[in-house]
This record gives sequence, structure tokens and C-alpha cells, in this order.
Amino acid sequence: MGNSGAVLLVLATLVGCARSNASAPAQRDAAGSTTAQPTPRSGPAEPKADAAAVSASRVLRFAWRPPGGSAAEYETLDVADGHRVVLPPGTTRGRAYPVVIALHGQPKREQAPRHYRFTEVVTRVAQSLWTRGDSAQFVLALPAFRFTGANWPAFDLVLFKKELERELAAEGVQASRYYVVGHSAAAGCGGLGMNGAHRLEPAAVGFFDTCVGAGFRSEVRALRKAGIPTLLAYSVETAGFRPRPPREYMTSFDFGKVFAPLGLAPSDCPARLPDAPLRPQPFRCASDSSGVVRAFVLDTGEGEAGHNAVVPV
Repeated sequence: MGNSGAVLLVLATLVGCARSNASAPAQRDAAGSTTAQPTPRSGPAEPKADAAAVSASRVLRFAWRPPGGSAAEYETLDVADGHRVVLPPGTTRGRAYPVVIALHGQPKREQAPRHYRFTEVVTRVAQSLWTRGDSAQFVLALPAFRFTGANWPAFDLVLFKKELERELAAEGVQASRYYVVGHSAAAGCGGLGMNGAHRLEPAAVGFFDTCVGAGFRSEVRALRKAGIPTLLAYSVETAGFRPRPPREYMTSFDFGKVFAPLGLAPSDCPARLPDAPLRPQPFRCASDSSGVVRAFVLDTGEGEAGHNAVVPV
């Protein structure tokens, strides 16, 4: 899967990837940042979509503001700042496709959504999967908000889905099933975001170095109760943990303190792993007794750089 492990591992596994591998939050400049991303500790560089794939896939943008969301938080006077939908090459009217909703983390204040690095990286990863034939076709949906002091303010995945389906219907496309993934402040850092993902009744959900606050914990429990396959891929994010660690991004943090209360225990590592080293911790591979929730502790580097490097992995 090249360098498409964490954010697209659950996507590629469950949407149709045929390959397998061997063996109150602090403010952050994370998933929405324009800061250059570091190269992961090992593995190939961040994937670059083939030019043909870029031209063959099609990007739609639309404006939508959830009830209760302010104009400042969801302002889209420029169409380039709207929510984004990426249709795969060869999208056929009348067909139904899996839909992956990917939520970014906390951007910089006053940063325009068109510049969010998360959106660009995940789009390239999807295009790379399509180009290599590593995944069945799927529709990629990338909602966006502007940070004015709160994360995913008033956002509702169920209502977003209804608006998204109206946009897809205009293209003659339907959704066969839904997946939800997100990074950083997409969950557990206040607001809604992924914190109510189970309400969408998705086929699977992936949390990628999201905050580990109350919203995250309750959502993982709800997903487990509903029997929805859930992937937790973590590296350094500790925001929301109580008692709060001395630093937010800690390479030495024992994620067993987060995973064990969720009913997870250390397990044998499966053959299929993210394309990044695992940290030498007891919970580097963990799961619940039924295997509905699986977790990995990745080594993508230190501090904020390691946190952002989870996105392309």
C-alpha cells in the first residue's frame, strides 16, 4: 500500500485493497496546517498521484452550514473553500460507491480551507490508490470548518450525509455504504466531528492520532457496542488525557492508559500493519476480545512533526 497506511488502512482493507503488508485542548497547528510535513521514519515518501489520475478524478465543492454553525465558522464565499468531494476515475452515473468521509484536525486561525494540508494529502493518497489499482473505487468526502475557537462547531455527520447525498444525486451517484476517518482534533477535542460517528451506522471508523478526550472515549465505546469495526492508530497525541501529561505530544506516553479503559489488551500483531514502525510498547498492537476495535502505536517521529506525519502514513 505504499505510504498509505494509517488514514487509508481501514479504507483500503474494507473498501477493497487487495494487497497486504508483511509483518479543553491545547491549540495546535495540525491537520489543517500548511507547514511542510516530515518524512516518516521509514517507508517510501508521501505518495504522489499520477497526473492521469488527477485529471481523471473529479473534484466537486459545495457550501453547507450545519444548524447552529456560524457563518464565520463555515464561510464559503469562495467556492474553493467549500466542502470537497473527490469522484474516482471512471465514475459512472447510476452506480453506487462506498463513501469515505475524512475529517481534518484543527487548522490555524484565519486559514482558508483551500489550503488545508490534510485535504491535499488525503486526496493524493486516494488518487494514488486508484492509480495503482490497490483499492476498489470509492467517493472521498472532505468536510471543512474554519477555526474560530472551537473544533467542528455544531457539526453533525448525519445531516452532512444528507447534504452529501443530494450533491451525489446531482451526479447520478449513490452511496453504497459509509466509512469515517479523522485526524487530530477531528475527535476528542470538543465539538462534534467524529464524536458521533456511530449515528451514521458506518461500515468502519478510523481514529488517527485524534485527541483522547471524553468524546473520543465515549464514541469508541459506542462503536464497539454497535459492532462497528474501529481502527485506532496513534503516535504522540495525548490531548484530553487526565491527568494531563507534561507535554501534549509525547513519544514516551503509554497508550495503554488510553486503550485499557476502552476494553483493549495487548495482542499479537497481525500480518497487515501500517507502513510505519511500531513503538516498542506493550500496547503497540492491541484489540478487544472480539477484534471489533484494533489499535496500533506508531513511531512517526516526535512532537508536532510526528503527529502530522500520521496523515500520509
